[in-house]
Amino acid sequence: MAGQWWNRRTRNSVQPVMKFHVVVNKRAGTVLDWESGSLQQEILAAFRAHGHEVTLHLISPDDLVPTIDRALAQGCQALIIGGGDGTVRTGAIKLMGTDVPLGILPLGTLNRLARDLKIPLEVHAAAAALANARVEAIDVGEVNGRIFLNNSLLGLTVIYSQYRQAVRGRPFIERMRGYSTAVIEILKSRRRMDVDIDHGQSRMRVRVLSMAVSNNRYLENASLMLQKETLSDGVLAAYISQHPSGWALARAIVRAMLGRFRSDPNIVHIEAHEIDVSARRSRLRVSNDGELDIVEMPLRYKIRPRALKVLVPVTESPADAQRSNDAVLARS
Repeated sequence: MAGQWWNRRTRNSVQPVMKFHVVVNKRAGTVLDWESGSLQQEILAAFRAHGHEVTLHLISPDDLVPTIDRALAQGCQALIIGGGDGTVRTGAIKLMGTDVPLGILPLGTLNRLARDLKIPLEVHAAAAALANARVEAIDVGEVNGRIFLNNSLLGLTVIYSQYRQAVRGRPFIERMRGYSTAVIEILKSRRRMDVDIDHGQSRMRVRVLSMAVSNNRYLENASLMLQKETLSDGVLAAYISQHPSGWALARAIVRAMLGRFRSDPNIVHIEAHEIDVSARRSRLRVSNDGELDIVEMPLRYKIRPRALKVLVPVTESPADAQRSNDAVLARS
């Protein structure tokens, strides 16, 4: 399918007219100018500059799923989701198992999948890149039937997702107060739980402060945001914190930003295709891509290799990039 979108030899789009639907969550973290209409027109121009047919939907979160359903029913050939990681995850749920690729306009706070796919974080540049993209298939993580594209968290760090969900849509000062409360609670906590982990090669009982199960492994390099080299190695990577407190975990996160998390003796690192987590409780709060889920125990994690088609920017030569920019400006 990638060949229908991009000819690597000629470096030209070989199917210039595609039917795009761009669905934007108007409550996403960085949506500021959409209501004015100017930014909407610039985004539309970026796709039309490459000959595509494009329809833009500016919607509230409650309308996200119905809007995606209507777009697919109308023959959408590529779906662009504008929003944060949770909005993108909803789009992925609807597109898995179809031939319709997912593109991302990064309008959230962290934009983790967009970063992993090397999509520009500036919205105009992202639109231009997606309008001239290629298709790749990436892995998807799953826990008890619920998917995640970046990671699934359990234990102490889920507290942040709880507070974040509680203050979503509130005024800025209330949101900052909620985030600060969450961070203080995490730092002060010494709450750990005993879990049994079975990853096929062995079974272990560990006392966990926090645990992250990632869709593919993180690179061990210095970066403010943990990075991945690929999303298609077909592996889950689990990072299990046995630190005694939230403060100790915070120091470990700083070491991870410096590229030294594997040397931390309080982090157990596992890679597997399936990971089962059991504990003496019937349900557990889990944060999947920042969205809070209450999941029945045991947790059964698995990787679904190349289960989702996504749009990935093509690396252009400076001359190609300039021609693309000129075309966008000419149609603006």
